[in-house]
Amino acid sequence: MVTKVLKFPLKSHRKKIFIPGDSVLLAEFMGIVFGDGGINNDWQLVISLNSELDFEYSKYVAKLIKDLFNLEVSTRKRPGQNTLVIVCSSMNLLEFLFKKGAVKGNKIQQQFDTPKWIKENINYGRAFVRGLVDTDGCLYTHRHTVSGKVYTNIGFCFSSFSKPLLADVETILESTGIKPHTRRQKNSIYLYSNKAVIEYLQTFGSSNPRILNKYKKWRGARVVE
Repeated sequence: MVTKVLKFPLKSHRKKIFIPGDSVLLAEFMGIVFGDGGINNDWQLVISLNSELDFEYSKYVAKLIKDLFNLEVSTRKRPGQNTLVIVCSSMNLLEFLFKKGAVKGNKIQQQFDTPKWIKENINYGRAFVRGLVDTDGCLYTHRHTVSGKVYTNIGFCFSSFSKPLLADVETILESTGIKPHTRRQKNSIYLYSNKAVIEYLQTFGSSNPRILNKYKKWRGARVVE
């Protein structure tokens, strides 16, 4: 008699993780996953960040995963690239993320959308956008001259090739009174005025030192608003 060996015998090899309830932190994490996260199989989540600009932020993401799921991650730099990858290996984690709205495979081809449980709660929506912007967004400074005087302004940009997701971010921003400028041909949302950027940071916040430091540097330059 031939004994059949189960591929996943009683799932005994699975890592035990904590399963969190819906929360602001979970919504922020989902934003990170929808931003720079990638799931190409049933057992591993990979979050890719800039190894130089987002090094400090990578520590925050690793701690967030630990706090949410009691799961340790591995962080490593890809050889010859400015890419830092956070690797989470857990079938239980991925099963949970799929239930919460994450998708496997090419996110853009699937035109992924904001999970319903996040859309239905404004605080979750803001946290979700924070996670998205902290990974796929940026602050930048730009100069323009009026009557011979140079003004330095700060701007905001978030980009996504998912049209439904871009529309959701636009809606969430507008729900807080912020007027975004959406350029769909560039798959991007912009905030052009200093006032709008300040309102974004006051309302949504940021967990990424790259974004916060850009704002602090601009404020410290004593620019004209």
